[in-house]
Formats: sequence, C-alpha cells, structure tokens
Amino acid sequence: MNTGLLIPLTFANGRDKPEPIVSAIISQNGTAVLGCQDGTSFLLHDSPPSSQVEGPKYEPKFIRSSRPASPVDSRTTSRSISPASTSSGLAPFVVASRSRISSGITKEQVEAPKNFVDFDEEPDKLKDLLKGRRPSNKRGSLDASVATLSAEAPPKRKDGAYGSLLSANNSPAFTPVSVSAPSSPVTNHQALEFQCHVFPPPRFGQPQVVADLMSTNDDCYLTLYVSGDLSVTSSLDGRCLAMVHMDDGHSTHSHHDVSLSGRTHRHGVWLWRCLHRIQVAQSTFIVASGSINSDMIPPDIENDDNQQQSRLIVFEYARGDQIGASSVALTKVAEWFVTGTSVGTSLDDGPAILHYVSWEKHLFLSSIQLTAAPLVQPFEIPSHDQSGLAALPNPFKSNKVVSTETVPVQEKETVVERIVLQDRRDAGFLDVPGILLGVRVRTMSTLRILCWSDSHLVGFQCIDTSLQPVFTNQMENIESVEWFTNAIYAIAFPDRIEVYSLVTWTPGSLPVLVHTLPTGIHDLVQLVSPVEALIVDRGNDNGELQVTRITFDPLSSNKIQRRSRCLLYTTPLESTSRQRGNLVTSVLPLDLDLIITGHDDGLLRTTSFTQLCQEELYISQKTSDVALDGSIVSLHIVQNGRTKERYIVGGADDGSIAFWNADTFKLNARWIVFVTPLAHVLYFKTVATGPLRGCVLCISQDGTIAVFVIDGFQFLYIIPGSAFPLIRVCLGEDNLLLMYADRRARLWDIKTKEFWRSMNADKAEEMLGQGEWTNLSIENRDCLPDGTLKALPNQVSNSASTLIFHLEWFIIEAIQVMKTISTSRNQTRVILSMRDRLRTLLSAILTQGLNKGIDEICQEDLDIPLSSVAVGIASHGAVTTFATKCASDRWCISGDVTASLALAITTALRALGLFEELTDATNTVASFYATSLPSAVGDKYQHPSLAFLARHWLNGSHETRQSARFLFDAAVVRLTEESALNIAEQWQHHLPCLQPTADRESLRAALSLFICGYLAAEKYSLFLTSTLTDISKSIQLYLHDEQSLFRVLAVDLCSRGFHIWQHYIDAMEILRSLFTLATASKKEAISAQNIGAQARSAVLQIAGSNTPLFMTTLGLDILSPFSVEYRKSVLQIVAFLIRKRPMVLYPNLPKLLESVVKSLDPNSTSHRDAVLDTATEILGHVVKTYETSSLFVQPLMTRCRFPSIDFHTGTQRLAVGTSEGALVMYDLKTAIRLYVLENHKKRIAACSFSPDGRRLVTLSLEESVVLVWKVGSSFSSFFNPGAPPRQGHSGSEPFKTLSFNVGDEGMFAR
Repeated sequence: MNTGLLIPLTFANGRDKPEPIVSAIISQNGTAVLGCQDGTSFLLHDSPPSSQVEGPKYEPKFIRSSRPASPVDSRTTSRSISPASTSSGLAPFVVASRSRISSGITKEQVEAPKNFVDFDEEPDKLKDLLKGRRPSNKRGSLDASVATLSAEAPPKRKDGAYGSLLSANNSPAFTPVSVSAPSSPVTNHQALEFQCHVFPPPRFGQPQVVADLMSTNDDCYLTLYVSGDLSVTSSLDGRCLAMVHMDDGHSTHSHHDVSLSGRTHRHGVWLWRCLHRIQVAQSTFIVASGSINSDMIPPDIENDDNQQQSRLIVFEYARGDQIGASSVALTKVAEWFVTGTSVGTSLDDGPAILHYVSWEKHLFLSSIQLTAAPLVQPFEIPSHDQSGLAALPNPFKSNKVVSTETVPVQEKETVVERIVLQDRRDAGFLDVPGILLGVRVRTMSTLRILCWSDSHLVGFQCIDTSLQPVFTNQMENIESVEWFTNAIYAIAFPDRIEVYSLVTWTPGSLPVLVHTLPTGIHDLVQLVSPVEALIVDRGNDNGELQVTRITFDPLSSNKIQRRSRCLLYTTPLESTSRQRGNLVTSVLPLDLDLIITGHDDGLLRTTSFTQLCQEELYISQKTSDVALDGSIVSLHIVQNGRTKERYIVGGADDGSIAFWNADTFKLNARWIVFVTPLAHVLYFKTVATGPLRGCVLCISQDGTIAVFVIDGFQFLYIIPGSAFPLIRVCLGEDNLLLMYADRRARLWDIKTKEFWRSMNADKAEEMLGQGEWTNLSIENRDCLPDGTLKALPNQVSNSASTLIFHLEWFIIEAIQVMKTISTSRNQTRVILSMRDRLRTLLSAILTQGLNKGIDEICQEDLDIPLSSVAVGIASHGAVTTFATKCASDRWCISGDVTASLALAITTALRALGLFEELTDATNTVASFYATSLPSAVGDKYQHPSLAFLARHWLNGSHETRQSARFLFDAAVVRLTEESALNIAEQWQHHLPCLQPTADRESLRAALSLFICGYLAAEKYSLFLTSTLTDISKSIQLYLHDEQSLFRVLAVDLCSRGFHIWQHYIDAMEILRSLFTLATASKKEAISAQNIGAQARSAVLQIAGSNTPLFMTTLGLDILSPFSVEYRKSVLQIVAFLIRKRPMVLYPNLPKLLESVVKSLDPNSTSHRDAVLDTATEILGHVVKTYETSSLFVQPLMTRCRFPSIDFHTGTQRLAVGTSEGALVMYDLKTAIRLYVLENHKKRIAACSFSPDGRRLVTLSLEESVVLVWKVGSSFSSFFNPGAPPRQGHSGSEPFKTLSFNVGDEGMFAR
C-alpha cells in the first residue's frame, strides 16, 4: 500500500456476510473485539454505564471458540460443478475435459480434490498404523491447528462447528475476591454499539486467520494469526500500531528441551494458536505458543517428538502513550521449545510459571525469570538439515525422498538473554481418566491445577514437587475451564457456564456450584466475569450477527437481570426484497470515472466514483452480456501485447476464470479450472520471447497456477499448488521457479512441461544469481490499476464495499489541472470536470449536520451534494472502516481519526478554493473545521493528534503540508497551559540533540522537535531554560547537517521562533546557514519540500523581526566571507531583500552599500569577477528612479526605492545620503570611499547628480534646504586625495544653498 494520506471510503451497496467469529475479548476500556476467520475484527463499544451497582469486582476473562481455523474461504459458494481431481492420472499440464470452455455443466456438488503434490501419503499412513496411531491425513488445510491431545472431536454446536467456550491463555493477572457467591452484577451496561471493522494487511497475498486475541492495559489489543503474525491494534479506532512475525528478527534462545530439524522453522510448519501474558518486575512479556502442523511435516523429520513439539516466542511489550511520543513496540527477546502440549502460563499470587504436559501426561513446570543484568550463556543452535530433491522423471509417483545436499551443523554461539526459564521440574503424573484435553494452573503458595478430559474434571494441588489429587468430578462435553480467583473457577459447556467455588484445597474436598449461567445455543461466548457474559450468535442465514451482553444475578428469581443486544451486521437490503445482483462482490477501479464491479449474479457492471457517493443506489452504465455461474470475487486487468486491447480477467467462487473485453464488456472466454477462487494474476511484461510470452498466470487461493495465452484465449496447462503459500514466481528462459513460504522452491520446465526438482531457498537464490531471471512477487500489482482509487484484498468479507482513496495523488493532479490556462473548450471541460470531482470527494468526507450555516454554504455556495459514504482510516497497511449513527460520531473516536478527517477536508477545500468565486466559501468552511469543531460536536470531541499532523507535515506533499500546518497551529492555540506542558514533557526526551548519533535522523526525533519547537514558539514562557536550550541545539543540529532529511523543519522553526532560539545558540551561524540554503541553486538542493523557498521565507521573517543582528551579519559576511561563493550568496540575499523588503534595509543602507562597494576591490580579481553581476544588480535596484510630478515625499518614496542614493554612470560615482546628514561619495572603479560632504544637520531625504556628473544636489526636508555641491574632478584633487572638491570659496560650505518651506506637509514622510 502506498504511503501518504489514504482515506478508506465505504459505500452503501457492497456489504457481504461476515466470516465466522472465532475469537472474542473485552478490552481494558470496555470494547468488545470479535475476531473473524478471514483475519478481520469487529470493535463494539459499550456505552458508559448509567449507574454503578455495588458488588464484587472481577477482572475480564477471555472465552473463545476453538473453532477450526482454515485459510480457505468458508463462505457459501455457488459452485456449479466440481472439477476432476488432479490425482486422476492425468499429467499436471494436461487439460481435463472439465477445463475446456464450458457451458451447460452439471450442478451436482461433489467433494473438492486436492491441488498439491503429495509424494509419500500412503507409506506414511501405513507407518502410522504400525506405530499404533491413527493415520495422518495430510490435507492442505489448517484444521489441525486447533487440535488438542484428544483424538476425539469436541461436541458440535448448532452450526456444526467445533468450539470451546473458555480459555485462560491470554488473561491478565486477577485480583483475589471473596469466595462467596456474588450478590449482584458489577455494572449496568447500556446497549453495545458497532464501532468499526478492521482489515489487517495480507501476508503473501493470502488472507489472515485469527487464532487468538488478548487485551492490553493501554487501550490496545493483540491479535495472533495462525500464520505467525502478531499485531497490536488500538481498541479506540482500530489502527494497526505495530506488527511482527514470529520468524522475523533475531531472538535469544532461553530454553531448548528438544532439538528439531531446522526445516521446522518454516512458515506454515508451525500453527500459532494462543497468547499468554507474563508480568516480570516492571516488564510485560507476551508469549505466543504454537504447535507443529502435522499435515505439513516433511517425511524425513516426522516422529513422535516432533508431533508433540511446542514452540514459544517471547516478545517484550512496550506501551505507547496517548499523544504518540512513545510508540507501541514488540521486541523479540526469547524463543523456547518444549516437548509437550497444553502449554500455558500462570501469574497470580506467586512467581510466573510456564507449564506444559508431556505425551506421558506428566506436568512440567518452569519458573520465568527476568535477568537483572545481561546474562551470557552459550546455547546450541539446532542443526539445519536443508536438503533438496533430485530430478524426478515422474513427479507424481510416491518415490522416497533422497537427500542430495546437506549443510554442516553450525557452531555454538553466545547470545545475551533477556528472560530465562529456570528450575524445570516434573510435578508428577496427571491421573485423569480418559483423554486429557486441557490444563489450567493457578499460582499461590501452592499450585492449584484443574485438568479436564472427555469425561472428567480433576483438581490437583502441587506442594513443592509433589502432585496430590483433590477431587474428581465426572463431567462430559467440557469445552474449557477457567480460573477467576484462587477459589472460583468456571466450566464451559455447549449450552451453559457453571461457576464453582472451592475454598480449601485438601484431598477429599468437593467444589460447590455457585450458579449456572445459561448461554443457549451460540457461536461464541466470552465470560466478562462470573456474572456477566458476551454471547455471539448468527441468528439466521441472512447475514445477521447478534452480539448479546447479559448480566446474571444468582440471588434473583429472574436470574437474567440485564440484557443488551447489538445487531452487528445486517444486509443493506431487506431480506424479503433483496434480489440477486444487487450485491457487489468485487471491484476494479480503473479511474474515478470508470469503476468495474462484479456482482453475486455473475455479471460485470460499471459505475463511477460520483455514482458511488450518491445516496441512492446507482444505475449501471454498462453490463456484461453473459453471466458466470457463481459470484465474481476477483477482478484484474491485462493487455494484449499485439493488439493493445485491454481485457478484464475475473474469477468466480465456483473456480471459474473468464476474460471480458474491457471496452465492450463482451465475454470472450471462460473456463472452470480451480477448486478455490482466483486470487492473483501475474503477467511478465518484459518477456519478449519464450513459452510464456503473451501469457498470464492465474493463481488460485490454494496456490494452483493456470497459464493462459491472451492473444486467442488459449488455456495451456495447470501447475499444482503447495500446502504453503506461494510468495514469488521466477522465469528464466524455459524454466519456471516457484518459491513458497516454507523456504522451499520447485523448478518446472515449461517447455517440456515437466517437474524437475525441489530445493531449499538458499539453493534457489544461488541459482537465480547465476542466470538472467525475471522475478514477480505474488503481491505484484501490474494487473491492478495504480491510480487514485484502490481496492482492498478480495479475500476478506466486506472488501468490495470499501475503496482506498489516495488523497495526495488526487489533490496534486487536481491542482495541476486547475492551474492550467484554458485555451479551448476541451481544456475548460477538463477543468470543470476536476472541480466536480473535488465536490464529490468533499461530499464523501464532509460532515453534514454539525452547523446549519456551514451546511448551507456547502450546498448553496459550493454546490456540494449529500452523500452516505462512511469514512475510515488507514495505518501500516491495515484499514479501518467506521459505522456512525449521527453526524458528530466520527469526531468522537480518537485524535488520529479527527486529524485524518480534518486534514483530508482542509486539503480538498484549499484545492477547491483555487476557483476565485469559491475562495471565500472554502476558507469559511476550512476555518470552521479548524477552530469551531469542539463547540459544534460537544464534550465527546476528540482533539486532533498533534503527532499525526506533524507526521504529515514532515512526509506529505506541499499541499498536505500547508493544511497540516494550518490545523496544527489552530490546535496549539486551543491548548491549555497544562495540556501544552504535558505534551512537551512527553516529547522533550526525544529531541535530536539528546539522541545517539544513529537515532538523530529518526522520525520520532523529528516529530519531537516539530511539536516541542512550535509549542515553544507559541508558548515559550511555559518552558524551562534547559528545554529551550535543547530545542535550539536540535535546530542547529539539523540545520548544519547537509545530509539531514529534516533541514526544512529546522528552517521553518527558525522562521517562527528565531527571536527565542538566538539566546541559546550562535545566532550568526544560524543566519549564515540560512543564507546558504536560500541561495542554493544546485539540482540536488531541489526537493519536494522546496527547502530553498523555505529558507528565503525565513530570511525575510528574521530580517523584519531581528534587523540589527541581521544587518550586522550581512555586513560582516560581505567584508570577511570564508569563501567567494559565500560572499556571492550573501550579496544575492541583499538583492533579494531589496526586491522583496526594501524598507527593512533602509535604516542600515549606508553601511550595507559600503560593504557592497568594498566587495568590488579591483586588487582581488577573482572575488570581483564572482560578485560583479550581483553587486551591479544590487546597485541597479537601489538607485532605480522614476519620473514624478509630485513634490511630496510619499509618492517619491513609493516610486523610487531609495531617493537618498544616486549613481552616475559616466564617472562611476555613487552618492549615499545618511540619516546623520552626511553624504558619502564612492568610486566604484577603485572600490574606495572618496570623501564625505558634511553640511546638513539632519537626515538627507534625496540626492541627485547632474547629467554631466559635475554637480550634486542634496535635499533635507527636515531642514527645508537644498544644497548644491561641486563633485567633478579638479586639478587640486591630485594634490589632496580623499578631500572634497573646492566649492569656489573657503571652508566646507556648499557651492550653493537654497532654502524653501513646504509647511507641515514636509514632515509627511516621518
């Protein structure tokens, strides 16, 4: 996803049914988070409680479904046929009859075949049977990711999905409470409200699958995906704050129970399922646990130990703050391998404990310790047996894999550990009847342990290393068990939750049933406390998803005291009137005026951005001629290299692929070749020869590749997929190399259509480096338009209803178009069309209903129509769309959302204001959104994030930077002194001068200087001297660093607060740096930030506010420059000031001109030649005069830059009148001062040479006198150089004196 100001826009007619909910939590701020199978999540905010009811307080607990998570899209498809299996005996490149262009195919549903090569399936099954185990079923699915020790499936719910209700793996530490039954519910909540829908960034072009959720203590929640991604998301607005992967980065291995083959570290081999929190001292650690996917273990390393292996990766969690000074961070600090399952952590009233159960049902415990100081310990890295496969003549025979290459075992390394496991001990055998399903441990002075199987629940206590049974209860259909306090625990069943209490844990004690919480038949239940639960239920088949929060009172006869429901999703049309074809299932935006939509009736239609923004459903401009049998779920665009015609390549959910003409929408060809829908289309544009010239590769969701020829629409062959995601396709002559996420690669000969060999990633990279290969990533967007509008990945629910609008690109293009001078009707039409697009955009992002007067201006003066588009926010590749009930809700979500909306609105309004007739109206509306929103929205208004605005000022385009600065200044003015101090205290520690050299160019350091600098410029009296010194040093640091990316920030701060910074740093050095930047003309100095223009603006500002220092620096640097180029730069500054701000120079003009004259010293030829042109330009501007008939001074000053200065070209004499009444005469030939004429007692207002240069007239209005001087060369000048010429009489009297009187008007110029 491109960087910049991205605005997600959700339209009203593209909704789809949500995916099944697989996980749920209640965050620290009361937000309910529901994780979906497609990786998206829903956020539901609970309204503030209307009243508080006294009662026992419980910390939120997590209850989740253990529904099997599958990466394959689980939506109901409209498959009309089922392709034949790839194991039918046909070679992989042979096209079966069902893959021909087809029509009239049977509608019968049959089981879908596998689409990847499985070399050793039957021998492995036999091996399993000989070992006494069930044969492994190696399917290309992640269903085994949620399997436990049980060989039997848990009971099914009404939808047929497997699920458990309780899980303690991600619960925070809990506060002990009274063991008596609670007397009343905790709170009385109002109805839940749907807040937003969060779309995560895809990985390897595949949709994510939520495995687990965890709430944090800072308005965030963690999402663990089956693929191994771990993200931190804000529970306020759904922004992605950080994201890591389990295999990214280097970690410290703290514990190795068993060494595994290095190939088990690959993506997809490990299925990540649970999150655990560990609090050690003041540090918070997040532990992600995963188990090996038995379906994907290579045959050469498969054994009992590997199947019981668990992998845990520890991240240190760094909390952020609300103002953005400290960012949320996940740092990988440890990695542990244990032989066992049912892994969990316990941190209650004792030390942090890691527990797991071995295959023999022994409970192992290890204490978790944070090293007080860096501890160095050696550890052994497991051997990496990376082997490749020899060339196979027939890749589909079940031949035994032969290792042909090995890598030696690495030597031992020494690493620094951050967190360690200590005191590993065997607590004993867990004597639990039946098949053990799970374990929960509570840490106290002794360990309290709950174990459940398919038929019993058993309680144990562990004293020292002795495990003692406490009770045994016969219970069936237990889905999960959860601790709440040291004496209260809950048991989840398919239709209820039972809460038990057991105070004294001694052998023979029996738990007491406190109460039963009925849940009914459900999809998912989360227990907030023993008396409060969140129930998720898909009520019917129309897509309605109901979330109910119930409060239970065990002492009341009514039992259910409070019930609040939220209808999470309904289709936009009534189910009774909904017709097939109204639902948009995919979208392909070619430009703002042409958006192609795929529908659930198998037809293509066209629309435009303007139509989508209208409140009514749009009427399609064009429709395809023939419908596909399924819903169109994927659209791409390709071009015929020979005819240059464009074709739309689309896929339906029945596995079909179709080609349409992009201009006529005529269906040219279609095939049914896939089991899963089309996901990606790749096109080798640069390939001019070879078998794949003019071909496209259509890739399904399971990695199967179908190759088509565009010219003639010919289907060539199909390449089977893999159990792992495809990440890269490489083409070299006749070879096709496919690289997968498990760091394996397959080499195919596309000319002979044979599979050659499989190899590891290192060997593949070595081969790629030896020849000319063309590489394409699976996320390549060559077949997707790269314009203002972009679509979301089409493999998640509701993706077709949301488009990403790249605001910066659009505004830059709009301004370029609107600034052109129209010379024809076509150009005028283009300009007016761009104006209408701006109005359409503003209709989508403006908030109607906040202010009646602003609404009238928008509708009547600006002609902005109404729209029902919902606006979202994008961050780190994730997209969040919001659902708001009233106009002001979108401004009450978070500071980042407020800043994003305000920035988008202001930028668009400024662009529309380029039309003169709309300027006043756009300025009024922009001012309202910058200054009046708090009063219009109310107390819930979230003030814009200063960090968000600062970030876009630093990284945005010129148009965005202006709007960000405008909003930032308005926000700073509204800050109270307390708020300003709080923000400054949070940010001042990140100033560049306080950071190590490597971190001075970080974005955080620049943001710190931006925020602290502008706050100090506006409210400097609030800051300490030390803070102002640090800010000033940071400005100096950036300004003097020629390689700094943030010099423009330092320049701008100099413009705003130079009068403050000059007291803490060398002000003259700062001015000299600005002089250099302002006059730089090299191409490398030109940038998007336009630093030269910024520096010139700063020079003008400083010259007006700090004139004495400025003029002193100019004079010194002209006379004593450190280089010729610098002297030239300073003179250019003088010329620039004379043109822009002449009156700033007027009081100091005599001294300045003396410096300019001395710079023309003929004894220094190189210096004189370098500055001659600039000095001539300065003198030309200084003495430039115009004829005037008025005797008044004001018109003279207006039309003559400096009347007190005159220059005679023939004699090369320069006369400069001073404010003290003296007139200085310079000779520009010799660059010396000839003499000084002193007779005026007050300021000289004007002077002028006679045409022959022999006489000079000086005028003083304050004295009301005109003096005439002889200034021509005479014989006596040779004997008395430096003396003024004789005036015809003795003394220093002028040649003539003329008095006059103009009255009071003579003082007009004062």
